[in-house]
Amino acid sequence: MVSRRGSSDTKAIVCIFTDRIRISNNWVSHLSFAGLLGAAGFVFAQQHGLFRNLNNLNLFSGKEKDAGDDSFLVPGLQNLGNNCFLNVILQALASCKDFRSFLQWVLEDARDSVAGELEEQLPLTYALSALLQELCTVGSRRSVSSPRKVMVALTDYATNFNLTSQQDAAEALLHLISSLQEEIVVCYRPSQSSNLSDILFSRNLRMLAPSEGLHGLMELKRWHKHLRGPFDGILGSTLMCRTCSSQISLEFQFFHTLPLSPLLHNGGYNIMFGCTLENCLNKFLDAEKVENYFCYRCWHGAALKYLSVIGAAEIDIEKVRSCGGEDQCDCKTSHHLQRMPWSNSYSHILKQLIIARFPKLLCIQVQRASFNMFEEFKLSGHIAFPLVLDLSLFTPTSIGLNIEERIEMSAEDQKPEASRKHGMYRLVTVVEHFGRTGSGHYTVYRSVRVSSQEEEEDCEELSWFSISDSEVCRVSESDVLGAEASLLFYERL
Repeated sequence: MVSRRGSSDTKAIVCIFTDRIRISNNWVSHLSFAGLLGAAGFVFAQQHGLFRNLNNLNLFSGKEKDAGDDSFLVPGLQNLGNNCFLNVILQALASCKDFRSFLQWVLEDARDSVAGELEEQLPLTYALSALLQELCTVGSRRSVSSPRKVMVALTDYATNFNLTSQQDAAEALLHLISSLQEEIVVCYRPSQSSNLSDILFSRNLRMLAPSEGLHGLMELKRWHKHLRGPFDGILGSTLMCRTCSSQISLEFQFFHTLPLSPLLHNGGYNIMFGCTLENCLNKFLDAEKVENYFCYRCWHGAALKYLSVIGAAEIDIEKVRSCGGEDQCDCKTSHHLQRMPWSNSYSHILKQLIIARFPKLLCIQVQRASFNMFEEFKLSGHIAFPLVLDLSLFTPTSIGLNIEERIEMSAEDQKPEASRKHGMYRLVTVVEHFGRTGSGHYTVYRSVRVSSQEEEEDCEELSWFSISDSEVCRVSESDVLGAEASLLFYERL
């Protein structure tokens, strides 16, 4: 049996060979002698079993074959002009059950609030939902679906993003999510009996009347469902001074993907051997020292000691002691404190990112593109990733988002012992890139639950498929775990 690395390289060669080259009837007159030798060697290797995985791809058969009684396949996708970057995203989303449910919920909710046909009013949502449902169909025959309707609808929103030339798959995902949000927000209309602005900006929902509070929570939940998709998580950025143990600032921002940098060898051109996804998460979330940052609390503490040493008047000491903060602070203008020696090195400022809200669907982008002073290059090497990821292990500090928790969690889920459950994720899709940055080819591994019949009882088993545009074959978990991943999609358990 050939190695997984050789298997992937073979598929990449075959995909580029079949999807990029168009040979006319008089092809012999256009090929060089070296090209003929290469083609002959390719056919010879295939016939003698040197490329064993090519038999699965069915490249040299003139007609479709059944996959067999014990083999099931999902549909492939047509390549409509070098759009493999979009095809892998569409296949990945098809394996994300929460994303498909989100689209279906939006369409159902919009039937009562949108005038006209949904296909006309929500063309991208409608086309994407239909295509993803089609890609979830499991059959014994090979089939190929078309992404044309999704591409046409997406073009109306992402006008500056060319869908028929090679692009970055992660960028395509972000364009797709932002385009959906732009389309969906139009169909949201708060019920006439509620004032959503009062609900959104209320400091405490418990201040509302009982009936208004319940209705307000329901309306806010509906608003979140429209504008906050399953990929939306929240990152907290905290700035702390270790010297005086004070929190200087706390900011929140939404994220759709987590961009993780791998650990590199000293030269910086290859990923360190044995690097894991957990290493990358620790690197992303580890606290880092901030240089030359002024800590007002440390300065005021030093100022009090300085004024006491020089025997300053009590009124000057009390002014520093009661200072309200940096916005109103004018302590430095004091005659005594202008001469106080000070260095920012007295403070030890740390900045740290914290995942404050776990998304339902976690997309991790492995940043393989790197730069030096001469060129952009791709970081090669394998990063080990798990089938089940416990993200709660990487959130050492709990940041309270009370409204979020009340909306997203049930009363049982809000108990402290249930917090870890919301950080458990299962791998559903792996996107792999072959070739140089800015070119090459994308393929995808996606998981599908396939019905099987054992002991006269219907059950479902998890199967993995390797998909390169229209070509689909069934693979093992070890094949998936051996991929040099560019994107990883995890679904929260």
